[in-house]
Amino acid sequence: MKADGWIYYNRAALPTVSPKDEPDTAPVRSGEIWKTDGHPLLARWTTEFDCGCETEWWYVVKDTPFDIAQLKAKRRYEINKGSRFFDVRRISAGDYKNELYLIQVAAFSVYPKKYRPSVDKAGFFAEMESCEDVVFGAFFRETGRLAGYARLSQSWADVVSFSVLKTDPEYEKYAVNAALVEKLLSHYADFLSAGGLICDGERSISHETHFQDYLEKYFGFRKAYCRLHVCLQSEDPVGGEAAVSVQGTARTAGLHSGGTSDQCGDQNGGNLQTGSPPGGLR
Repeated sequence: MKADGWIYYNRAALPTVSPKDEPDTAPVRSGEIWKTDGHPLLARWTTEFDCGCETEWWYVVKDTPFDIAQLKAKRRYEINKGSRFFDVRRISAGDYKNELYLIQVAAFSVYPKKYRPSVDKAGFFAEMESCEDVVFGAFFRETGRLAGYARLSQSWADVVSFSVLKTDPEYEKYAVNAALVEKLLSHYADFLSAGGLICDGERSISHETHFQDYLEKYFGFRKAYCRLHVCLQSEDPVGGEAAVSVQGTARTAGLHSGGTSDQCGDQNGGNLQTGSPPGGLR
C-alpha cells in the first residue's frame, strides 16, 4: 500500500514534494501512513521553507551563481589549486563503476567506526549501472586517476539535489573537493541565474561532518530555515488517528528529542537520526 505524495525511507515516511513545497499531510492525520509499505515508525516533513528567521532546522542551499571574485584570497587560492590538479568532467556512472566503488570504500575508511558504513559491491555496481543522475568525476591530471566524484539529481524543475560527494582521502590535500564543487556550480550557473536552487539537504546531525560549513564558507551556500514536523506512530493508535509516542518507538526509530514535540507537531531543536532523505551528502 502506498500513500500519494509519500515514500518510505530508513524506517520513516517522507514527502516527495520539493523542499520549497508543503506536503499533503492528510495520510498522517488519518493514520493511513502507518499502513503503507515498509510500515514506517515515524513521518517527518518540513514547512515554511526559507522563512526568513532562524529556527533549529534548515536546508543548506545555493540559489545564486558562484562568483570566485567575492572570496578572500586564501579561499580563491584553494579553489584554483583544485582546478590546477584535477580535470573535472561529466562521466557515465556505469562506465566508471569500479573506480567509483573504490572511491566509496576509501572515503568510508576514514569515517569514525561508530557509524562507518559498509559498501555492498554488487549492489553498488547495480546502482551505478542504472544511475541517471548527473555525475562529475575528478581526474588527477598527473596520472589520470579518478580521485573523487559528485552526484546530483533533479527530481523537481527548480531544485537540484546535491546528493553525493565522495573523494579518496589521499587526494584531499590537492583540493579535490573544491575542484568538484567549483565545476558543478559552473555547470549549473544558468540554472541558478534563472531562479533554480541547488540543495545539499537538511541539517546534518546523524554524523560528524563539516562539509555544509565548507560549502557556506567557500561557495556561498546558505541556510534556508524552516520548521521540522515529526509524528511518531503510537503502539496503540486511538480511533485510527495518528498519535505521538515519545517513549518506546521514538528510541527504536533513532529519534532522540532535544526539544519539544506536540501531538503530530513540531520538532525544533531535536536530534533526528532516522529518515534523512536522499538529497544530502553522506
